[in-house]
Amino acid sequence: MNKQAVLDILERQAFPGEGKGARLVETHISWVLLAPDFAFKIKKPVHFDFLDFSTLPLRKKYCHEELRLNQRLAPQTYLGVLPIGYQEGQLRIAEGIENPVDYAVWMRREDDRRQLDLLLKTADVLPDDLRPLAHQIAVFHRKHALAQPHFKAVELVGDFADLFHHETALAAALGNDALPMLAKMREDLPIFIEKHEKRLQERATSGLWVDGHGDLHGRNIFLTEPPIVFDCVEFAPHLRRLDVLNELAFLCMDFDHHARPDLAAAFLRFYQQEHACITQPEDELLFQFFKAYRANVRLKVALLGGAAKEEMQAYWDLMWRYWTLLFD
Repeated sequence: MNKQAVLDILERQAFPGEGKGARLVETHISWVLLAPDFAFKIKKPVHFDFLDFSTLPLRKKYCHEELRLNQRLAPQTYLGVLPIGYQEGQLRIAEGIENPVDYAVWMRREDDRRQLDLLLKTADVLPDDLRPLAHQIAVFHRKHALAQPHFKAVELVGDFADLFHHETALAAALGNDALPMLAKMREDLPIFIEKHEKRLQERATSGLWVDGHGDLHGRNIFLTEPPIVFDCVEFAPHLRRLDVLNELAFLCMDFDHHARPDLAAAFLRFYQQEHACITQPEDELLFQFFKAYRANVRLKVALLGGAAKEEMQAYWDLMWRYWTLLFD
């Protein structure tokens, strides 16, 4: 599939359900058709260092993985996987197509007005609004705790250090002043992980590692009753199998990014009441580290997606703020 083929399907409304007013949303790894009744997510034929959707069998595999994994938290939203192919000489998304040329994850359309990232922009979220979400995530984490987690400190270093591979692009986007700061993080990173490796290992073997969501931020949450958490990581299990602090840090970093530290504190407090995950002073430092890592992830996504300089600068500043607090 290419973008023109997706636009052709959109223009002809060649998919199940009502088509009037449908629109296309594009990310660096997918095309999403948003129609009144349903949404259809099509994976781009791309290959990055962190995912491979370059072949039809791989895209089919990961569509089914996306369905399976997201039905854990959003069973009413994720409906199935539909083939894309030719009927009467034209491309369609439909059941029963023979010889598919691609696949789409089929979802029920939810109320965009309740998407958490949009609510944060209008300041339409109160701390108590997050209590049901914290409960849902805590229950999910307890259910999906890993009995034998695969924790290696070197992999944690590698995940954070992937940003360093984009040094030239970062300097072009943020200016050369970023380079010495990046060099300091590169130097500090293995030292910090080595210092805290014992505690990280203890947490991994004490029920605090889960097969979680992996991408828990406001854009992937509808603050409905009950909340809907969607679009988890399907393409790289090691990014989804993680310390719960790593998972929670993403959402708390997102609250900080929207200048709502009160929401970050409330969400973490509500979660802790149901699933204690910070039990030692060292855990506070690890949480700070994971927030820096999550700002790192959003910065890299912004960089790869060609986001505005202001967005990249905001995530850079947030990452650096967290990082400096680790070494005060």
